Amino acid sequence: MPGGGQGNVAFTTGASRGRRGGRRDQVSGQLKKMLKGAVAGAAGTTALNAVGYGDMALRGRPASSTPAQVVEQLARRSSLTIPGGGQARQSRLEGLGALTGMATGAGVGAAAGLVPGSVRRLGPLAGPAAIGAAAMLATDVAVAVLGVSDPRTWDAASWLSDVVPHLAFGAVVYAALAGPPGGSAAPATTPPAATDDGGQDSPAGRQRQGGSDPGAPAAAALPPARPETRAAALLGRAAALGAATGLRSTVALAALILRRNDGLPAVLRHPAARPAAALADAGELVADKLPATPSRLEPPGLAGRVVSASLAAAVLARSGHRRPLPAMAVASAAALAAAKVCHDARAALARHLPDPAVAVAEDALAIGLAALGS
Repeated sequence: MPGGGQGNVAFTTGASRGRRGGRRDQVSGQLKKMLKGAVAGAAGTTALNAVGYGDMALRGRPASSTPAQVVEQLARRSSLTIPGGGQARQSRLEGLGALTGMATGAGVGAAAGLVPGSVRRLGPLAGPAAIGAAAMLATDVAVAVLGVSDPRTWDAASWLSDVVPHLAFGAVVYAALAGPPGGSAAPATTPPAATDDGGQDSPAGRQRQGGSDPGAPAAAALPPARPETRAAALLGRAAALGAATGLRSTVALAALILRRNDGLPAVLRHPAARPAAALADAGELVADKLPATPSRLEPPGLAGRVVSASLAAAVLARSGHRRPLPAMAVASAAALAAAKVCHDARAALARHLPDPAVAVAEDALAIGLAALGS
C-alpha cells in the first residue's frame, strides 16, 4: 500500500523515542529521589552536629579529633599529602573531617531516598533507628578498620555520645522522607461547565460520552480498579520476612501479629496476641545477648527459623490471596542464608567492635526487615 513503509518507520521511530523518553523519566525520577534524600541527610547531619555541640556545652568536653584522624589515615593509605605544617595542616584535617562527615550523612540520606516506600513501611520507631544505625555503622566501622580507635574500649559515656546524635540524625531523615508522596492532585469533584465547544450536544461532548451517534449504546462504566498483591512483590516481602527470621526467629511473626495482618488465623488476631507477641520478641532480643545462648547455626536453631519463616510467609500469602508454597520456599531460603551470612558477619565485626553493639545493630536490621515484609 502506498505510504505504508513511511507509516511503519514513523511508528517505529515514535516507539523508540517513547522508550528513550521512559528511560529518561525513570533516571530523572531516581535522581530526584536521591537529591531529596541527600537534602534530608544534610538536615540530619545538622541535627547530629547540634546534639554533639550541645553535649560539649553541657559536659564541657573537647571536640572529637576522630574525624581528622580518619582523614589523615585515609590520606596516608591513599599516598596523598595534606599540604602545610603545624596548625595549618591540622586545621585542614579538621575541615576535611567535617566535610567527610557531611558527605557521609548526605550519602546515607541519598540511599534512604531511593526507597521512600520502604522508609515509610519501617514506621516511626524502627525507621529512625535503622537509618541512624546505618550512619553509625558507616562511621564506626571506618574508625575501627583504619585503626583510629577501638570501639570495644569505649565506655558508656562514649557510646552515648555516639548513639544519641545518630538517633537524632535518623529521626530527621525519617521525618523528611516518610511523609506522604507529593505531587498527587486532588480529584475533581465538580465537572467542568459545558461550553459551546465541548457541551453535551457538541460532537466533542458526544465523543466524551462514548460516541458521536446518538443511537449508539453508551459505554458501560468500569468499576474502580481493585488493588491486588503482585506475585513478585509478595515474594520480595516473603524474602524480607525470611531474612528477618534468620536474624531473630520470632520477629517476623511478631510484626505480622502487631500489624494485625489479614492472613492471620482468628486466634492470632485476638487482642491478647499482640502483647504476647511483643513479649516473646523482646525475650528473644534479650536472650540473644546472653553468653549461654546456643548458636543460631545449630540444627535446632536453623529448623526453628525455617518453620517460623514458613509460617510468616504462609500468613503473608493468605493475606494477598496467593498460593503459599512459593512464598514459603523463598522465606525459608532467605532465613537460612541470612542466618549464615549475619552469623559470620557478626563474628567478624566482633573482632573490632563490642559484641553487644553489633547485636543491637543486628536487632535494628531484623526489625527493619520484618517491618518491610509485613
